Amino acid sequence: MSSGPTRVRTGWRLVATFGVGALVLASCGTPTVSRQRLNGTPARGIAVPLTNVGCALNNYCVAVGTSSASVGPTSVAEFSTPLGHWIPLALPAVSSPLITSAACTSTQCLLGGSQPNRDLLWRFDSVGHTLGVATAPPGGIGIVALNCDKLNCALVDTNAIGATPRFSSSADGGLTWTDPVDMTWASGDAITSLACGAVFDCVVSARTAHQQISFFITLDGGITWTQRVTPPAWTTLTSLSCAKLRCVALVSASGGSKLVRTKNFGKTWTSVSLSAQANALACTALASCVIVGQHTDSSAWLATVHVGTTSNALLRYVPTPLVNVACGMKVCAAIGVTTLLSVPAPH
Repeated sequence: MSSGPTRVRTGWRLVATFGVGALVLASCGTPTVSRQRLNGTPARGIAVPLTNVGCALNNYCVAVGTSSASVGPTSVAEFSTPLGHWIPLALPAVSSPLITSAACTSTQCLLGGSQPNRDLLWRFDSVGHTLGVATAPPGGIGIVALNCDKLNCALVDTNAIGATPRFSSSADGGLTWTDPVDMTWASGDAITSLACGAVFDCVVSARTAHQQISFFITLDGGITWTQRVTPPAWTTLTSLSCAKLRCVALVSASGGSKLVRTKNFGKTWTSVSLSAQANALACTALASCVIVGQHTDSSAWLATVHVGTTSNALLRYVPTPLVNVACGMKVCAAIGVTTLLSVPAPH
């Protein structure tokens, strides 16, 4: 039974529209790309900022926010249907929740974070339209990164003893987890991203105390890790997405935000500079992605990337920067702190 109330708000009032004519550049014959026109929808619980969003492969998405404020609500959640209708979700009864990451399988999404002195893991079921408590690996004090494909998932949390990051994986969509393996190489680092190109092949990026990128891969499910060297100008690496040995990610550098790609699991990279500050990236395929962030005047920015062509969307009713984005097979969802946005996935 659905837990959402009867009031439904549409976040997809205007879908992408494409011009009937295209200007052909005489020098190369490449047509210009018509810009999407997208309307935002106000979040229901504007007292709590939205922070994380996930989309299952069946195109249901869930957006959540949590707050440590001592008064008022401490969490809020909504889900969207494949048609872009956003509906409030009933929340689990958890004291002082903090959600920091999200990842989705075919029909469900895992939302990870912390509660006092332990891991916090919620599960959104797109079939039953429910959000409930899931079982996390024992002994952790906070989940900092999640990654899932159709069924397999991986997470990084923090050990209660020594605050060392740990790696765990799941072959059943997060119902059960392997025994956590300490990632001693990341002790003292801030984990910024996790992605798996195959069941046992995963990549973790972190930011060191010296504001440098620490980048390691595992080919055996987290038992051993190998370091990859990243360019020294890069200061953060986030929003990793991988398929086999190919990955795409966002990088912050002295020259601004960059979209970076690797074909060999981080041995070498190519990069493209972006026209605005990028906060998050989500892809339906490694060549088809949505990037969100903000312009220099702090206005919201959303761009789609398809086979090397980037197009900025025209946004309405999006008053603040977009902070996160996720994609299903055909639908993506982006969020600002008080705004929900449904986006046709690039193909």
